[in-house]
Amino acid sequence: MSEEISIPQNLLAKAKRLNPYASLPKKAGEGTIKSSYFIGDISQGDVFYVATAKSHDGRLYLIYHKVDQPLVDSVPNILLNSPYLFMTWNEKGRIMEWAAGQSK
Repeated sequence: MSEEISIPQNLLAKAKRLNPYASLPKKAGEGTIKSSYFIGDISQGDVFYVATAKSHDGRLYLIYHKVDQPLVDSVPNILLNSPYLFMTWNEKGRIMEWAAGQSK
């Protein structure tokens, strides 16, 4: 059984200040990404990818994924420079799957 990772409260507070209109979801969902960023806690050594997603119900949700070093080294340009991102998340807001669209 894998341990469920949640975003630490201090990082969640920072994320909410960056987008006060978004909230953590209460159920699993999917949607397009409106903005995203990497946020970290140096004292804990944790880095999270946090995104504001617009769900099919029209609401804005804060979703996240804990970032491991291989992801930091290889994926940020895709996540931050893609004109279109679609993600699914669980009931806690943890990103489960994502797809990036690129211009031709």
